[in-house]
Amino acid sequence: MLQTLKNAWNTKDIRGKILFTLFILLIYRLGSVIPVPFVNANAIAGAFDGTILQYMDTLSGGALSQASLFALGVQPYINASIIIQLLAVVFPKLGEMAKDDKEKMNFITRILTVALAIVTGWGYYAILSTNGALTNAATKSDNPGLYWFYGIVIVACFVAGASLVMWIAERINEHGIGNGISIILFANIIARLPYTFTNFYNMIITNAT
Repeated sequence: MLQTLKNAWNTKDIRGKILFTLFILLIYRLGSVIPVPFVNANAIAGAFDGTILQYMDTLSGGALSQASLFALGVQPYINASIIIQLLAVVFPKLGEMAKDDKEKMNFITRILTVALAIVTGWGYYAILSTNGALTNAATKSDNPGLYWFYGIVIVACFVAGASLVMWIAERINEHGIGNGISIILFANIIARLPYTFTNFYNMIITNAT
């Protein structure tokens, strides 16, 4: 295996793809820690433990629990791709389009990704609002006149982040190595391993005492 990796690194074209992929992943991880305005992520620390959101948080590399720019991660893109594939089976014309016009299908997938990101982002905003994770300016009680505006800004940031993740995945597909979505998911899981091991260790210590 090491010899295979060495041979791949010595090949100029493959080395360029590897370096490009690593650079894109670095940008992605930086985006995963950029905070969204008007959100206090500390208010939801640990709130996802034991729920389905904890699983989604793992797939987002911890961005969901931090309410960062890439909080929605690749989920809208994955869901859009699955929906389009299912519709292509149900509707023959769409199935023909999937075979003959990849560019148009990709465009439809992108549009559906943005639509799903809007719905998911608004739902996540509702969770943040319910758990008191918004700053005073963004709450209805402290700013009844403009709280909706802050809500739109927060949701727009989540949607923009999901769209950027989609773009990053497609760039890896075109110029990097492997499937962009799979590589991003793998990077997210690896990034979340220290947190997972720490929780597992604390659980063992707690049960032992």
